[in-house]
Amino acid sequence: MYFFLITLLLTFSVSLIMVPLVINFANKIGAVDIPNGRKVHKQAVPRIGGVAIYIAYVTGFVLISLFEDLNFSILLAASIIFITGFIDDICQIKPWQKLIGQCFAAVMVLIDGLYINFLTIPFMEQSIPVSAWIAIPISFIWIIGITNAVNLIDGLDGLASGVSIIASTSIFIMALLTGNIEVALLSMALIGSTFGFLLFNFHPAKIFMGDTGSLLLGFLLSVHSLISFKQVTFITFIIPVLILAVPIVDTTVAIVRRKVNKKRIMEPDKNHLHHRLLDSGFSHRRAVIFIYFISIFFGTAAIFLYKANLLTSIFIFILVLLLIEMLIEVFGLVSKDYKPLINLYNRINLNKANVRKDKNTQF
Repeated sequence: MYFFLITLLLTFSVSLIMVPLVINFANKIGAVDIPNGRKVHKQAVPRIGGVAIYIAYVTGFVLISLFEDLNFSILLAASIIFITGFIDDICQIKPWQKLIGQCFAAVMVLIDGLYINFLTIPFMEQSIPVSAWIAIPISFIWIIGITNAVNLIDGLDGLASGVSIIASTSIFIMALLTGNIEVALLSMALIGSTFGFLLFNFHPAKIFMGDTGSLLLGFLLSVHSLISFKQVTFITFIIPVLILAVPIVDTTVAIVRRKVNKKRIMEPDKNHLHHRLLDSGFSHRRAVIFIYFISIFFGTAAIFLYKANLLTSIFIFILVLLLIEMLIEVFGLVSKDYKPLINLYNRINLNKANVRKDKNTQF
């Protein structure tokens, strides 16, 4: 347990030291985020904070590698993601160019064998081997999807970094429960690296992580979860989805919303969950903390789901789906008119009121 603490303190300290240096460096080279119609900040802010996260994580990775047999393809692939994000923060490259870098990184870890190997049916002891022809495409989509999902939620001070810490903590706990010390240590390194940055990134932010950080966090979360759950269950296929539910749901709903409104999938808008919370009257900090609590709920649900029996699993799954649906409807994430559950509830109440009125009329 001491090694976990050492990893956490080391990466946290390196990140804490590096952030002020990165702020000065970003200001010198002009790597600052200028406010526009889609941004919520009012003044220019340095935007390459992911550099500090990367350096701290690499430091932790090297330390862990002295005691554990790590796949260095993870570090090489993360470096490709880091470079891709850094170039975008400096030069503003096109989405398809960023996607090429992500694909190279994903292929690198997949070639090293880091993909789903077995599928275990819930409440059955025997695992079913998964063909590489199926496992590799699913794992590839998972890595690319989570990488971009975290990138898309990076819209408020401290949001992506805080959600990533919560998700990584859930992965850490799950790794301990499954006896995967490698992933537990890597998750601890990511927690320390990100937490040191968060102290400068929480509202009002002194620095943004930029694509340098958000792509890196998304990629590492996707790979850590993939390694941790690559030989476990159908239920554990749901577990990483739950752990990363906030970015996954927000991204999925954004795609649906843009399709419904006949917009391009890659076209940005201001209807993500954090935007809708601000429009609903939440302050900047309260919106972020609200999403933190949602992330904690999903992470806790994932952990309980791992040890749950059939009945409890069904209950947790239904509860999660209801929460997601209510978030979508209450905050109008698809559209202001999409409210099937709320409308159904209102109709039931109206019918009850009419029945009571008819009874009173009869008397």
